[in-house]
Amino acid sequence: MEKKGLIGKIILIVIIAILLIAGIAAIYFYNFHVFKTVRVCVGEASNTEALCENVQNCVDLAEENGMSVDLGDAPDFIRDNFDAILDEAVYCDGTCFVKEVRGIDPETQELEMLENCEDGEVEFAVDIRGKEGLEVLEWMKARNA
Repeated sequence: MEKKGLIGKIILIVIIAILLIAGIAAIYFYNFHVFKTVRVCVGEASNTEALCENVQNCVDLAEENGMSVDLGDAPDFIRDNFDAILDEAVYCDGTCFVKEVRGIDPETQELEMLENCEDGEVEFAVDIRGKEGLEVLEWMKARNA
């Protein structure tokens, strides 16, 4: 009878150890492991020659010409990074200036995988961990539903 009790305790300890390891791995992959780094590079500016008083005039003009992106229900980290890229890529100096943006296909709005930015470009790098990956997955499912 004592052998059965000992074997049961050993099996229980092994199961607890496996569950503990799985829990630690889940926490690590959800919060810390970087699955992919998405890079967007902002380069040289070109003058659109559209008159402006502030940057918002330039953004409004772009939206009027069909260059808008609907990120209303996007995860916070996507909206925050998009706003930072927009602040860097568009500016007003009497006329609207728009900088070249690499890393996002302007027609399909899909990401291009860049290894690094060229000299003179401003780099925006976003690390995609498990948490962000799940947020993007849920957002994409909701958009396609």
